Amino acid sequence: MALPSFPETTALANSLNDIKPTSFLNEIERIQTLQAAYALISRLETPWETIVRLGMNQPALVASLKVSKDLALFEKWHGSSNAPMTSAQLAAMVGCDDDSLLVRLLRHLASNHMLKEPAAGMFEPTPFTLSLVEPVFGEWIHYMYDAIIPCFYNMPEFLSKTGYKNPTDPADGVFQYAKKWKGDLFQYYDSHSREGQSFNHVMGAVMAQQASWLDIFPHAAIAADHISGKPLVVDVGGNIGHDLERFRAAHPETATDLYLQDRAEVVRLSKCPDPVNKMAHDFFKTQPIEGSRVYYMHGVLHDWPDEQALNILKMTREAMRPGYSKLLIHDHVIREPMAHPHTTSYDLTMMVKIAGQERTESQWTKLLGLAGLEVVKIWRSSLAVQAIVEAEPMGEVASS
Repeated sequence: MALPSFPETTALANSLNDIKPTSFLNEIERIQTLQAAYALISRLETPWETIVRLGMNQPALVASLKVSKDLALFEKWHGSSNAPMTSAQLAAMVGCDDDSLLVRLLRHLASNHMLKEPAAGMFEPTPFTLSLVEPVFGEWIHYMYDAIIPCFYNMPEFLSKTGYKNPTDPADGVFQYAKKWKGDLFQYYDSHSREGQSFNHVMGAVMAQQASWLDIFPHAAIAADHISGKPLVVDVGGNIGHDLERFRAAHPETATDLYLQDRAEVVRLSKCPDPVNKMAHDFFKTQPIEGSRVYYMHGVLHDWPDEQALNILKMTREAMRPGYSKLLIHDHVIREPMAHPHTTSYDLTMMVKIAGQERTESQWTKLLGLAGLEVVKIWRSSLAVQAIVEAEPMGEVASS
């Protein structure tokens, strides 16, 4: 293949610069192009450029965002109509006496396309920095410093001290080592209210910002063939109800047959209106709602190593009505080979936070089998990184 000439290379670069989210016919095309762009960067970068990006650029970028959040820069800027401003104006707005400090942070954000720099010393927000005004996005910056960075910083030392064994104890892992804490992650957040509130915002973003389960699974069928007046969907560990509310909005006539379950302090913040049933429930204990058409778990089992995940599944299996009930597990299913980077990032984050894990198709099949459940189908969508594992009581799977 002949190499392009300089004018052709310039034209290519210009055409890439012209691409915007609105350039695509649909979201699938945008996602595919984004993945190709990530791969292109890995091919174009020299080893030195990669080292600079990983070793200096990205750490400085996250730190610059954290200082900006601590100064409430984006919030105050938003209050000033997000107008283009000089570094001196922004420094005065946030009460930062030293403009020479702030401009250095602003330049780095702009050089990484987090801000626009239409003229020297003049800056303007981007859709990303505008999003940081909302807690579901902005709290991620604090959360990275509260938990993610400390955990990954301490991970190599923890693994060395433990003989490079896969972490399997939710109460004695990397998180506890980093935080010098005795107890599990949820006990920690119960005892540290500020970090706990930040964590809840982050979890809300995880639930709300990913592709909906309604985009992956044929939900109309379960709404159409369930027994009226009987439980239809039990959202186990459903946080404040992002997923269940999507189902209710699509099928409002089913509201009385929907159940949201989580810890009491979480359920009380539910976004699901009455008459949706909201109940406190410990999923390690007997499932009180028997014979539901669907038991749904989003991002629940990846929080736990196999022993605890198996106990959760067994509690659910005992409540299921053979030949009628389904279990839908909305989680990552690791592709082999070449897993999606979101999946591998989640996997390692689950490991350091709570000794949890993402699983391959064979791992899901084995785990479900131990609980007396059998995989019917793994549902995927080009719109989603996660998948939905459909399972039924063993021996009930029909050929399809």
